[in-house]
Amino acid sequence: MITLYLATVLVLNAHLCSALSVEVVKSNCRDPEAAIVFIPAKDIHGDRYIPLAEEIIRRSDLKLWVTIFDEQPFLSDMPLAFLSAFTHLKTHGYKGMSTFLAGHGDGGIVAARFGLFSSHLLGGVLLYSSYLPGGSLLNKYPTPVLTVSGDLDGLTRVTKIVDIFEELQADIAQNPTQKYKTPVIVMEGVNFGQFAFGKLPWWYGEHDLTPEVSHLDAYHTIADYTSAFMVSARNVLMTNVTAAHAFLDQGYSNTQLLLQPLSQVKALDKNIELVSHWTTTAQQLIVNLLNSTSVEFVNHETGSENAGKEKQPNPSSLTDDLQIVSSTSIMFDKRQKDSAVYPQSPLQLKATMTSQEVVRKMIGTNQFGDPASCQDINQDAFTLAFSKSSRTAQSRYQAKGRPIKFLKDVNVSSKNHWNRAYLHLTYNTTGLFVGATRFHTTETNPDSSISGQDDCTLLSPYRVMEWIYIDALQNSKPQRNKSL
Repeated sequence: MITLYLATVLVLNAHLCSALSVEVVKSNCRDPEAAIVFIPAKDIHGDRYIPLAEEIIRRSDLKLWVTIFDEQPFLSDMPLAFLSAFTHLKTHGYKGMSTFLAGHGDGGIVAARFGLFSSHLLGGVLLYSSYLPGGSLLNKYPTPVLTVSGDLDGLTRVTKIVDIFEELQADIAQNPTQKYKTPVIVMEGVNFGQFAFGKLPWWYGEHDLTPEVSHLDAYHTIADYTSAFMVSARNVLMTNVTAAHAFLDQGYSNTQLLLQPLSQVKALDKNIELVSHWTTTAQQLIVNLLNSTSVEFVNHETGSENAGKEKQPNPSSLTDDLQIVSSTSIMFDKRQKDSAVYPQSPLQLKATMTSQEVVRKMIGTNQFGDPASCQDINQDAFTLAFSKSSRTAQSRYQAKGRPIKFLKDVNVSSKNHWNRAYLHLTYNTTGLFVGATRFHTTETNPDSSISGQDDCTLLSPYRVMEWIYIDALQNSKPQRNKSL
């Protein structure tokens, strides 16, 4: 016989920690007991999370209590706030000791930071559309942690979650149990706002994407992953840990399949070899040698602080087979380290390359096609990124009707101008406008340190993919010029 328990959702004032309202729903469940203390995202009232909390309770295998702060506490207030929440739970009848701390969006950042120094109080941490803050590693975090978000989340971008999932993959290679201790899950068709209920503040709506599943379906999926994680983290005989692990296994496989195209294109320029494979392709397109069997194309990445100041190695003095060496300075938006609302892909690839004229003279053959322009190469970056995107991402992008438009190259004639040159990216409601800068010098240039170069500010294929997956799908946005 299944015993009927009352599972309770409490909404607490973040500052006074006094009950504002109490919602009670019935849940058929057995012991053991557990509780969730929930931190809202900034400017989203705690009562917006009651429907999600109710679904988590209904679908849980535990006798579960959920208490929600009415607004997000400051991190400095968390010790007292958490103690007050726990005391409030006890007052209302909670007898368990396994308490999980959940947070949505930046509320998850607060939860994660509190968990770093209060793990002894917690059974685990639930990061909803959130992630561990910079400097925190999954395998070093002191308590089990679930990271779960949607692929249509415009505030915690799926490209941010790619980084975290790759970290998890590396951890699993060393310790397979990390799949259950620190699972990272991406749900298809779910956005940021579906963790709460009702209309969110305008700032969230401007950045978030349109979901493809109902709120109720989103709640069910979030609740099922939450329940499986909590059962796994508790790991007690009275619950079905095997079934929980199987569910998390399936979530891992689904996430891996969803993120694989993004990881593949990301690795073109961000990899342990410190090689920009896309710049290598760009160099090949500029040289456009019809038979390149005796030519080796090599690239190395340099620090962004040296952008544009590298001297291109002379290909005439290298090996028996001609070796053409390019260099790349990869630049990121510095804000992306602090917030996942900003693009996580490179702002630009500043590529220092060898001109076709130099290679033509070295090889002594006429087997060359026309050299590509920077505009041509950037268009090819789009072609590659679109072809690597999932069919779902392609369909979403085409339905939105916001293309990328490639402008003619801006040619600069001096080294100083090239050193200050950047890729021009302009986002607006009609599409993304991309304008490259090109620096081409002859082999007989008076300044031998820059002779025979054909340099470009290039669009990273991963930036294109981020446009396809996220930025092109966002709701109405004002024009934003990303040229630096």
